[in-house]
Amino acid sequence: MTADFNGLANLAETLYADGFLRIGDGEFSVAAGPFTLHFASLPGNPAMVLIRARVLGMEDVRRAEDFAKAVVAGNFFWGGTRGATLSIGEDGGLYITERRMADELASADGLESCVDEFAETAGDWLERSGLYV
Repeated sequence: MTADFNGLANLAETLYADGFLRIGDGEFSVAAGPFTLHFASLPGNPAMVLIRARVLGMEDVRRAEDFAKAVVAGNFFWGGTRGATLSIGEDGGLYITERRMADELASADGLESCVDEFAETAGDWLERSGLYV
């Protein structure tokens, strides 16, 4: 099955009608618990989808430097990231980002599984931040 991003957006709108927002051509978001997951098509690579969510603001972590070290270790060893990447954004927020094959997300089961797993991973890092207060 070859998925296209517009078809993926339409599927997401059907499955997540209350938490769906079409941001523009090639981008939409889905609410998943306390997180907003942003989906974007990758220019030049229509087979890939970029998924990103803001986990928390680093200003909310009292021992931010120690937590940042845990984030770096998570990236280096893929510890607790399920292959996603953690980063600190220009706004001081901790973000989790992942690339997935569009075909993985082309079915209701595939998209729901992705949303659930991604939100669970973001939730794990939100919970881990509580260790650095």
